[in-house]
Amino acid sequence: MKNIRAYKVLKSITVFFFVIVMTLGLLPNKVNAENAAAYTYTISEDDKWVRTQDAYLTSEVFLKDAGLQKPEDIFVKDKKIYIADTGNGRIVVLDNMENKINYIGAEILSSPTGVYVDEENNIIVADYNLQKVVKFSQNGEIIKLYDRPTSPIFGKKTNFKPRKAVSDKKGNIYIVSEGTYDGIIQLSKEGEFLGYFGANNTNLSPIEAIQELIFTEEQKAKLFNRIPKTFYNISIDKKGMIYTITQADKGHAIKKHNIAGSDIFSGKKSIKDENNFVDITIGTYGQIYALTETGLIYEYDSSGNIIFSFGGRAISTERNGLFTVGSGIAVDEENNIYVLDKERGMIQVFFPTIFADMTHEAINLFENGKYSQSKDLWQEILKLSGTSKIAHDGLGKAYFQENDYEKAAYHFKIAQNRTDYSESFWEIRNKWLQNNSGILIILLIFLVVVIKLLKKIDEKKGIFNFVRNIKNKILKNQIMNDLISMRNFIKHPINSMYDIRKDKFGSILSATIIYLIGFLIFTINYIGRGFIFNFVDSRNVSYFYIIGIFLLPCGLFVAANYMVSSINEGEGRIRDVYIATAYSLTPFIIFMPFVIALSYIVTLNEAFIISFSSAIIWVWCAVILLLGLKEIHNYEIKDVIKNILLTLFLIFVGIIIFSIVYMLWDQLIEFLYSFLKEVAYNVKK
Repeated sequence: MKNIRAYKVLKSITVFFFVIVMTLGLLPNKVNAENAAAYTYTISEDDKWVRTQDAYLTSEVFLKDAGLQKPEDIFVKDKKIYIADTGNGRIVVLDNMENKINYIGAEILSSPTGVYVDEENNIIVADYNLQKVVKFSQNGEIIKLYDRPTSPIFGKKTNFKPRKAVSDKKGNIYIVSEGTYDGIIQLSKEGEFLGYFGANNTNLSPIEAIQELIFTEEQKAKLFNRIPKTFYNISIDKKGMIYTITQADKGHAIKKHNIAGSDIFSGKKSIKDENNFVDITIGTYGQIYALTETGLIYEYDSSGNIIFSFGGRAISTERNGLFTVGSGIAVDEENNIYVLDKERGMIQVFFPTIFADMTHEAINLFENGKYSQSKDLWQEILKLSGTSKIAHDGLGKAYFQENDYEKAAYHFKIAQNRTDYSESFWEIRNKWLQNNSGILIILLIFLVVVIKLLKKIDEKKGIFNFVRNIKNKILKNQIMNDLISMRNFIKHPINSMYDIRKDKFGSILSATIIYLIGFLIFTINYIGRGFIFNFVDSRNVSYFYIIGIFLLPCGLFVAANYMVSSINEGEGRIRDVYIATAYSLTPFIIFMPFVIALSYIVTLNEAFIISFSSAIIWVWCAVILLLGLKEIHNYEIKDVIKNILLTLFLIFVGIIIFSIVYMLWDQLIEFLYSFLKEVAYNVKK
């Protein structure tokens, strides 16, 4: 803690003198900037954006009057800033050490859109109009021209319009080419085509999935051009890991590729991102920075967890720290961030605050497995920020290393880290069982003995006669009898369904009550499972959605099944279908509460118990429904299967019709309005 305080004091003094120097204008060729022009945000425990301590402050502005024209990329290395000055067809190199500007490629480049400096300090430039990648020396001499690959594997009609390019330690070139859907173009140092690296998947929307099933190949060829999204930008870290961004790929805009090109982040449900990311770069600790066209800067850790978000668009005034059109982002060895403004033709610099440095140091210790060492930093960060999902996750791992599993579980739960929470809970449960197993065995034996004694006493003196009398009175009520007799569907589903058909059992009211009970249990199962198995925040749940996925399918099935059976010699009435469908939910109503209870005491290691039990319950319900439809419609088994398939098909057709109406709703309204307007006009005439 002493080191932290000393570090904070030293950082504060440094920042103070830096701001004084900037204010007095003692640094030549640099423009003064306002600190904290935009707020810093992070993700809170409940997965919401919240304002936190300023992570970065605006520092310097470079090249404001250098005449940059629509620059599209930036790279920083060894105190030098490289800018792809697209509009002027050149690379601008600003040497901060010597405070001078050099120009490279002005005589050969046309519209450079990407710039990168490799391990040998060669400058690699992607030129869109030239349709080449050019490798320059630091003196501006051309070392190598990379043209369109001539390999048959590349494809004769494949586009080669390089927008961005990077190089690994072996000198291999990775090129993002506009309109190239097969992935990143990979060339050897000599220019030989090595193949495509990585590729985006093609995802279908629900409407497209339905269209895929019903449209012919000719119709699909005319209506759709389903091709993967192309990568928009690329970066590479010190270890050679490739990072890409894809626009309009919400939740998966940022990808971290392994050696095979697969996305390491694909296992994550989604990443907090934006649809309009334009550039990506990697920091000294492996943190990921991404820039949107509107000037928002997102910082992630190496696992894709959001750390900070700041910046934004300068709408009415040209404030430092905000951007008109962001086009490039770079980071130097001290984690200073350089952001290129395409519209204003300049670079703005952000320097990390003590709060950001503490966070980076904690993450670095955290990702290198030094959880205990990072604990003090995480605690300090929580004091400063008040709320931080990543800080709670770090604290949880620190406490877990110290075998303080209860505190670890507490912080993991806040951080929504179910995997590590499960490990902590397993340790807590194991310890509890070790300490209380003897008591549990004694209580179990005592309970068995008491039950047997009570049974013997009841046989002699009838001490539970009053209970039986109450039960008999309850069963005299038809509704209560119908509800309690649900248990008959577990042992004798066929006989019970026959009684429904003959009106000996069940009613519209009792069935409605069963639907409501089923809906209640379904809702609890959906939002009320134990933390490890509950991925839904009840505060954000739309209960209309729950109604839509439970009661609506039940209603559609009853209506569709009756319509199908009425034209296929089915003997069941709509009343019978309504009641039989309700009683087929018996296993769900009786046994699912036990599964919900189990979700509070099992861990991910025993997750198969939850999934297997749930599957068995739903299959059991389906079997009872099948037997019920067989009985009430007086069908053979093959007729029941046919009936169910036709019912599902009718529901499917209904959904398609609804989807088409939904897609054409605006046109339908416009047509009806025009039609009525025309009618009204003719009536007046």
